[in-house]
Amino acid sequence: MTSATRTRLSAEEFERTYIGKRAELWRGEVREKMPASRGHGRIAMRIGSRIANFSDQKGLGETHAAETGFRIQTPAGESVLAPDAAFIRKERIPPDLPDEGFVRIAPDLVVEVRLPDDPLPELHEKAREWLAGGVRLVWLVDPVRRVVEVWRAGGQVQTLADADVLSGDEVLPGFELPARKVWG
Repeated sequence: MTSATRTRLSAEEFERTYIGKRAELWRGEVREKMPASRGHGRIAMRIGSRIANFSDQKGLGETHAAETGFRIQTPAGESVLAPDAAFIRKERIPPDLPDEGFVRIAPDLVVEVRLPDDPLPELHEKAREWLAGGVRLVWLVDPVRRVVEVWRAGGQVQTLADADVLSGDEVLPGFELPARKVWG
């Protein structure tokens, strides 16, 4: 669950003030976040670790854990968003990208896990924001409905149920995860 504060900040001000805290910057508006539940953390880790293992075996890039801040620039403004897991292909990572501060490039793949009280329209808006900022693939994992929504650059959205297979598409070529394994 998120709650908006009335403070409006630039990405630089947000980084100085909020780095290490559970919050995101949504087009200048600070949104504080509550810690996640056990189930949420378990699902996020299950998916993130599978992405990391696959990427490491194939030498594809970097996987980032929950709450890594990414600076996203869209026509509507700049945001600092923190997904539940993210992946960046190695050829997109500049050699001088600093380890400190928020990541200044958009990931290629973002995983967002829905909390029971997260409004679905808000998550859809966040998926659109990620895509507008340059992300190529967004997985919205919804334990409430027990589906995974796959959002792709170009506007295609696909809903996967237990019998379907989650694919890494061109971002993680060859990566597959049966949707039923997302839940346990």
